Amino acid sequence: MHPYSIDTEERKNILLSLAIIGVAFSWSFYKILGNYQISLPWWVESPSILFFYGVLFIVFDKWAWKIFGRIGFVKTPNLNGEWNGDLKTSFDEHSSEVKATLKIFQDWTKIKIILITKGSSSYNETASFVIEAPEGIHLSYQYINEPKSSATKTMRIHRGTARLLFNEKENTLVGEYYSGRDRQNFGSLNFKRD
Repeated sequence: MHPYSIDTEERKNILLSLAIIGVAFSWSFYKILGNYQISLPWWVESPSILFFYGVLFIVFDKWAWKIFGRIGFVKTPNLNGEWNGDLKTSFDEHSSEVKATLKIFQDWTKIKIILITKGSSSYNETASFVIEAPEGIHLSYQYINEPKSSATKTMRIHRGTARLLFNEKENTLVGEYYSGRDRQNFGSLNFKRD
C-alpha cells in the first residue's frame, strides 16, 4: 500500500486531535494509578503520551475513520472493495467493452489499487484524492500495467494515469485513463461497487 494525498486540512486537524486525546489518556492513566495508590515497578514504564497517540492513530487509520466518515466527520471517501465494470480503449477505436475488475484496499492514509482485465493487470504507484473539485470527488493515480501471457503481442509493460470521478449516491467510479509513450492509448473506465 502507498500513502496518498488529499486536498483538505483533515489530516492535520485529526492528527492534532489524536495528540490531544493521547495527552488526556496519559494524564488520566497517571491519575488513576495515583488514586488507587498503585506504584508500578521500576522496570515497567508507565504508558506515555506517544504510546496512547500511537495506539489511537493505528485504530483511527485502520478502522475508526470509516465510522467517522459515515457521520460526516471525515471527508476522505471510503473506496474499499471490489468494483466491477468495463473499459473502452483507443487501441480498437473504442469499439468493444473490456470487462474489468478494480480492487481497492484503503486505510485513512494508504491505498492500493489493482485493475484486472483478461489481458493484463495494473497496480498504482501513486494516488491522490481531490475532494473540493467543482465536478465532485475524484481519485487520480499513476499505474504500472503488466500484460498476462495471453495478451496481444503488441502489449508490453507500460505506465499510465487514471482519473476517476466518485459518485457516492450511485456508488460508481467513472473516468478516463491514458497510457505512456510506448502504448499511447487512452480510454474510458466505468465501475460500480458490489
